[in-house]
Amino acid sequence: MLFVKKYLLAILVGCGILLFTSFSNTFPDRPETGFWAMEGTLVTHYFEDKTDSLSGPELFELQDKNGLPIWFGRHIFKDVCISGECKMIRLWLFWDGAGNYLGMQVPEEEPLTKSDHTEFEPEDYEKLENILGDTSSILKTLKQEDLIIVPDSIDPYEVDGYTAATQPTLAEVVVKDAVYTCHTLWHTVYGPVQAEIFRILENNLNNEFLSKMFESKKPQYISWAIKSVENHPEYHAGFYPEIMEYISSENPALANQALGYFRSELLEDTAIQLQLVQKMEDADTDMSIKYEILWKFIGFGDIHQNAVADLLKLFAGQKIGVGAYNLILRLVSPGHIHENEQIAQLLTQLSEDENGYVRNLTKRKLDEK
Repeated sequence: MLFVKKYLLAILVGCGILLFTSFSNTFPDRPETGFWAMEGTLVTHYFEDKTDSLSGPELFELQDKNGLPIWFGRHIFKDVCISGECKMIRLWLFWDGAGNYLGMQVPEEEPLTKSDHTEFEPEDYEKLENILGDTSSILKTLKQEDLIIVPDSIDPYEVDGYTAATQPTLAEVVVKDAVYTCHTLWHTVYGPVQAEIFRILENNLNNEFLSKMFESKKPQYISWAIKSVENHPEYHAGFYPEIMEYISSENPALANQALGYFRSELLEDTAIQLQLVQKMEDADTDMSIKYEILWKFIGFGDIHQNAVADLLKLFAGQKIGVGAYNLILRLVSPGHIHENEQIAQLLTQLSEDENGYVRNLTKRKLDEK
């Protein structure tokens, strides 16, 4: 009996050593270079990812001195082949403080490999970075079985990335001979980890955190803040003037997002109408955005007479072109002309403009009353 106990104890100790060794190999020490060399305060979040039990259970967050997230990172350790016979990949994936893909860090001693087990070249890593940064990648809607063409001579249950060919339509959008790696990592970047980051950010949402995100001057952070205010109307009064400023942003995507924030229901506020007209007067506002503001007004329809008067003054002062004037006149109602003396005077003045096109447009509008 004593022998049996000693035998069982030896087995348990051996298993424990194997488990410890396996755990140590799976969750290595954090590197001291790259993203990990950045200064800040490290916060550890634990979450259960049932779709990826081999990767690290920790989601790390690096915060700056103001408590704003610099990045989120997770250690990834997983198989990228259907057959299970391919080499495991190990790397760190990082997201920025708004949950967007930021980059990856691959151990020098364990480079990524292709289906023929050759190592990634620098240009392969560069292409992979571009793939992972593409939120609308074709990989988004594809399953693993959609990635390859299996020859009739091969048993589908024994297929791997070497014996099967990549779908021709994917050849230009994935790293050559690494379609499984591209697909797996893309879905890792935009899977449960990103959802968890969004949840963490949502839990941080308050006036102070929103202010810090706007003050960061980082387009991705500002975009997150605008989206958050849009989803939480209780923050509108405090932050819509901030959003209004970004209509003049040099970043086209941010300018369009800021303008898109001001939906029809918000245009019922006359103060917002007047501020949007002021953005049209701003020399920094892109001309296409100025036209978008006019179309937004036209879509809304009921524009306050003071906003209409300000728009007419913009044109009379030659701060906006003739094409825009045609749209402005669509906002002028007979009621505006009858009730607002300033609008009537401006139109009378423009009906005598030296430009025949302007004269004719204006006279037709005056005849409507």
